[in-house]
Amino acid sequence: MFRKLGYGLAAIGALAMLFHLLEIRFPTLKWFFAGSEGFGWTVCGLVTATGLALAIFGPRDFQFSPQTARQMARFRSIRRGYVSLWLLVALVVLAMLDNLVVGKRALVVRYDGHWFFPALSDPIPASTFGGEGDGETDYRALQQRLAADGGGWVLMPPVPWDPTLDSDAEQVARLVQGADGLYREEGQSRPYSGLASIFFEASPEMKRQEWRFRKGLKDGPMEGWDLQGNRVEKGLWKAGAEVSRETVDAAGLERADGEKLSPLTVVLYPPVRPSWEDRHFLGTDTGGNDILAQLFGGWQILLQANVIYLIVTYAIGVSLGCAMGYFGGKFDIVVQRFIEILSNLPFLYVVIIIASVIERPPMPVLVGVLCLFSWIGMTYYLRTATYREKARDYVAAARLMGAGTGRVIFKHILPNTIAIVVTLLPFSVTAVIGSLTALDYLGFGLPLEYPSWGRLLSEGADNLSAPWIVSGAFAGTVIVLVLVTFVGEAVREAFDPKKFTTYK
Repeated sequence: MFRKLGYGLAAIGALAMLFHLLEIRFPTLKWFFAGSEGFGWTVCGLVTATGLALAIFGPRDFQFSPQTARQMARFRSIRRGYVSLWLLVALVVLAMLDNLVVGKRALVVRYDGHWFFPALSDPIPASTFGGEGDGETDYRALQQRLAADGGGWVLMPPVPWDPTLDSDAEQVARLVQGADGLYREEGQSRPYSGLASIFFEASPEMKRQEWRFRKGLKDGPMEGWDLQGNRVEKGLWKAGAEVSRETVDAAGLERADGEKLSPLTVVLYPPVRPSWEDRHFLGTDTGGNDILAQLFGGWQILLQANVIYLIVTYAIGVSLGCAMGYFGGKFDIVVQRFIEILSNLPFLYVVIIIASVIERPPMPVLVGVLCLFSWIGMTYYLRTATYREKARDYVAAARLMGAGTGRVIFKHILPNTIAIVVTLLPFSVTAVIGSLTALDYLGFGLPLEYPSWGRLLSEGADNLSAPWIVSGAFAGTVIVLVLVTFVGEAVREAFDPKKFTTYK
């Protein structure tokens, strides 16, 4: 097992460095170099070296103990937790596919007899495909152009939108009046309710008049503007009939009436309700960003944060807790006093102070603050377990046989306390997901260039007229937290020592 893990780690590190040298942006492996070059090479080197060490020096005949085998069988028998684990694994694999699933770069482009793979390469300028400028190609527009011209084709990801800073063009619908006198969106059968406007043809972004409709009839205030955006008239309509009308600026109204105008139009964007035709499967938010793409990107960020969080907190908590329990004495007392001081610092206040100094701190800084406070609980569990285990006969026998401190801790004590670590692992995952989501919801979370579940929840709560925003974010958060919690409960029950203990 350890050797297979070593081979896997060595392959991951080596492939990440090779693909970076060849400028192949392979999903997941490119994350190593998402920051600085030096950081990427350092991490890849450490991963490769660790894998080689495990492959060379790892035990050949590793087998789980009979009790561990029974615990794993017990976990598999708890169907709710076992199925939830595989669903989480599927979500993790999906996130690792990265821009092959969600992204604005095309998977494959066939143009002028040549093949291109933009999702796996550096940005390709628009001039390569007959466009203008050296900026990156808009592949959604290219797909429409090539489909019309017949000069090639473009294969986009299933969700052709980036998680952030990628919004669709403004979407509008024309209002038409039916034979029954009711206004409807073109192609729709239900009478329209909401706002509708007439725009200047010379300046399509400038409104000439705006009405409020209720069940297909003008019902509510009306306002009118000129080309400069100055209000020139106002009125009131009730059930399709004009109740009152007032001229605010007669000269401006006369000039505005002389301009060419657009038909009566409904601005659908932003936000846009879910649409399979536009491939906004969960709709868009008020900024025009695709909600499903944001959920996918937020899940990737949470996975990266969890990897950092678990490695740091468990490395500190397990090693320090074992040391406190094994050495005891003054070392234990001093570390406990330090932990008591640190545990009395209010976590939320510290985050607010950091956020006031560093506006919207990046993900590593925010996760670092979480790690600063989260390793404390792990030390208590490991300290207690180590105190108990070091008093057992097998530890005394190992000492008599000449085993050193490191061998006793890592070879004998730690494997017998691993059930605690495994049991707490799923609940640590839910803790970091909940913490990052809550901080983003309160406005002390990640920068805007990071997709965020908490920010999406906050936006949805502020725009309940577009229920697909909050419902999508809420459903994604609940599904992931429930799956992790089910896994945690199953692990806790499977590793419960009372299940495998006989009292005489």
